[in-house]
Amino acid sequence: MSIPKVAIVGRPNVGKSSLFNWLIGQRISVVDPTAGVTRDRVSFLLDLNDAGENPQLIELIDTGGIGIIDEDNLSEHIEEQIQIALRSADLILFTVSAQDGIVPLDEHVAEKLRKLDCPVILVANKADNDKEERNAEEFQRFGWDVLADFTSTQLHKTLSAKKEKF
Repeated sequence: MSIPKVAIVGRPNVGKSSLFNWLIGQRISVVDPTAGVTRDRVSFLLDLNDAGENPQLIELIDTGGIGIIDEDNLSEHIEEQIQIALRSADLILFTVSAQDGIVPLDEHVAEKLRKLDCPVILVANKADNDKEERNAEEFQRFGWDVLADFTSTQLHKTLSAKKEKF
């Protein structure tokens, strides 16, 4: 049985790499306020069973931002890496910023993801106060389950439940 792949995707600067690092409990992906820092796929084998018995492994994949305009002319390479992650994914974590609310590039990403035959969980990142949590609710219009104000344990449980359906 192959290990399920979970791709973290979204537009630039929504906290994909921060989410990746937080979920794995290590700082592997570079986190920077500058858009376009993540250019390649970064992956990690994550055991969703914290107890250590009966491992539930997934390959968690961090990607660059969809729609990035890169000053080093690497946009095409970044998009290619994202497409590789999307084609291999068994589950997609569509990551958005609750601070920003819905922006046109989020809508563009949502359209791309709807064309795929892959389950999607929408993660409203950066929901650090009541206003941002309310902003996260607007993402429900995309039609996927929305997670906001969650703990890593809750997200692990959600991923574990979805893994059963892979």
